[in-house]
Amino acid sequence: MKRIVIISALLCMGLAFEANAQTITQKTVEVSKAIPVSTLVDNARYEFIQSTISSSQAFLLDKYTGQVWRYLLRKKVFEELEREAPDTVVPDKINYQIYLSSESSSICFLLNIHTGEMWRYRKEDGERKFCKMPMPWETGND
Repeated sequence: MKRIVIISALLCMGLAFEANAQTITQKTVEVSKAIPVSTLVDNARYEFIQSTISSSQAFLLDKYTGQVWRYLLRKKVFEELEREAPDTVVPDKINYQIYLSSESSSICFLLNIHTGEMWRYRKEDGERKFCKMPMPWETGND
């Protein structure tokens, strides 16, 4: 009788452990899909960043000048992207960062970290480029 109780207890513990392991694995996958892939190195001038949900969202950013190139997977080349109304930069310093959404491949922003100016990546007139956005504090949205 003791053997049956011990074997049953061990079996239940094994099932509980397996269920817990599956939960941990699923959470790990969800987290890894939520974080864009970046090659960020402290104080590096260039950064390569790619969305985890769309291979067409792969960018090379010059963090000093704000220049962005998009990697064209099928052609295996980089395409320089236009940016409306370039702004003032601090020479020889990091001025920009890029944000990619983990939920939609159409949400991508370029931010000047010193001025707060932003550009949204979009297709306009058949051309992909970064379009200037109004400053949030200037639009009256609180």
